[in-house]
Amino acid sequence: MKILITGSSGFLGSRLAYFLKDKHELLLPSHDELNVSREEAVLAYVEENQPEIVIHCAALSNTWYCEQYPEESHKVNVQGTVKLAKACKMVGAKLIFMSSDQVFNGTPQLGPLKEWDVCQPVNVYGQHKLEAEQRALMNNPQAVGLRLTWMYDMPDSSMKLNPNILVNLKKTFDEATIIKAATHEYRGVTYVWDVVRNLEKSFSLPGGIYNFGCGNTLNTYELFLKSAELMKLKEPSSWIFPDEEKFSEQSRNLTMDCSLIEERGIHFTDSIEGIENALLRPFRT
Repeated sequence: MKILITGSSGFLGSRLAYFLKDKHELLLPSHDELNVSREEAVLAYVEENQPEIVIHCAALSNTWYCEQYPEESHKVNVQGTVKLAKACKMVGAKLIFMSSDQVFNGTPQLGPLKEWDVCQPVNVYGQHKLEAEQRALMNNPQAVGLRLTWMYDMPDSSMKLNPNILVNLKKTFDEATIIKAATHEYRGVTYVWDVVRNLEKSFSLPGGIYNFGCGNTLNTYELFLKSAELMKLKEPSSWIFPDEEKFSEQSRNLTMDCSLIEERGIHFTDSIEGIENALLRPFRT
């Protein structure tokens, strides 16, 4: 198939491009070649190249940056997604766009959250991702939005890295500093290559929003401790400390119930099992 990947130089997009390059015909435009915030440019590029699938990874994903520059966040994270949704509908391409577990940031309910549970995001990034979901589907009901968790790769990866759980733990250990992790926070973490390997299966999903990543029952402090143990970093309890104040007024719960994609043959493990498997069998580029 002819597949357009936006954000192909980013953390997820670069790995998708690497994984799919020998299986499909890929279109990997730079930001200058395809600025998703410019509607005429989006329509022209999609019309000219006629992709069958568009995987939309381009985004402003730094939550702090989005909080400081909400207009820029809206322009890229909301308006860019909507423009691609319209363009894909026009040429009959399937749009797969990336959303986030941050849409649940502020939801008071505990336990794994389903796609249809009420979203009450309190940060700009979560609010814009939720708006992007709603407006993309309004303009293109066949589009598929994937709510991703915090993703990680091996700290020694040769590809672009983000400040993920494994990188943060190794850096803290190597520098002999400390890290504080919230006891009132719950969120899943997912090996980026598991997302990459499962993403092709999303091409056949009916239009809609899907939770897409690992589940988790541990709070963040417990998750960090267990992850450090699996990484064989010595005495994690001496440099990982519980933060009992953060989110104490209302627990922060981003954990997702992924039974909807399970029913459609897409499987993710629990977060800890995923980390254990990733460390035993890392994907090497």
